[in-house]
Amino acid sequence: MYKVLVVDDSAFMRQLIKSFLESTGKFVVTVAQTPLIALDKVRKFKFDVITIDYEMPYMNGVELIKKIKEITDTKILMVSAYTRPGAYTTFEALSAGAFDYILKPSSDEEIEEFKYELIKKLTAVCEEFKVDDASKTKEGTTAIEGKILLEESIIERARLAKVIGIGISTGGPPVLEKMFKSLKKDFPIPILVVQHMPPNFTKPFADRLASITSKCIKEASDREEIKSGCIYIAKGGYHLAVEEINGKLCTRVLDLEKIKSHKPSADILFSSIAEACEKASIGIIMTGMGYDGSDGILEMRKKGALTIAQDEKSCVVFGMPKAAIEKGAIELILSPDQIVELLNRV
Repeated sequence: MYKVLVVDDSAFMRQLIKSFLESTGKFVVTVAQTPLIALDKVRKFKFDVITIDYEMPYMNGVELIKKIKEITDTKILMVSAYTRPGAYTTFEALSAGAFDYILKPSSDEEIEEFKYELIKKLTAVCEEFKVDDASKTKEGTTAIEGKILLEESIIERARLAKVIGIGISTGGPPVLEKMFKSLKKDFPIPILVVQHMPPNFTKPFADRLASITSKCIKEASDREEIKSGCIYIAKGGYHLAVEEINGKLCTRVLDLEKIKSHKPSADILFSSIAEACEKASIGIIMTGMGYDGSDGILEMRKKGALTIAQDEKSCVVFGMPKAAIEKGAIELILSPDQIVELLNRV
């Protein structure tokens, strides 16, 4: 049984989350109606995961996350409002140490989706960290870990890339912030990113990354010429693809069906890069639940692209990289720091 602390000043939300989690038989739930009570419980008891609301008396959710992180490394899920201001506070929470967020239901119709996402996210993160790192295996993969990083043949292939595609989900925003801040100022290769996010969140996310990194980072628009050194974030609720139009690589923003329950989907992005750029590309699949991106990045590898997965140790959830590795789609397994080190040598 996993131990969960639910922090929310709304009695309705406390009871809703508690009932949903306890109905699975996997969780024992403790509740706290204020941040001060929550801090007292965190000091006295050990929890596997904590859910935190933003608007609360005495201190907000971001301030509480920072205080909890001074006491324990327990995983924290932010409960966010489905609004643009809610997006900005969510990114503050992720930067402060939350591993992910979940959107509050704003209508009765959204309650079932909230239940599904809540159970999925908490189950995934609890199961990810119940196994000691030393006991985790990487059997069945032909991918090579960090030691190949300095091989000149890999550097030369990376330099040929016309575009880089990144697929990422749970735990992604802080990793992308750190990576893009660490890329050299004149990094030349355009990057397209599918980060699983709802519609109201991707524009604030792109704006935040641009502000923090001082790089050209924007939410992708349709039929925009892909420029050297720019980073394009997939628009929430739409797929992002690459297409050659009049001899130039351009973004495509597509309103198609969900792929593997995702929209945007990393599979769509990777498949389009494989088609448009073949071996002159790099595919990177990173932390996230599920298996989005595994089929598309396999297409990239079959076309000769350089394909990379984030290593298990640095992932919040290893699901997406693991699925791609097990399909034989990955050539290199690297930490985010090693990925940046490689890219900075192009």
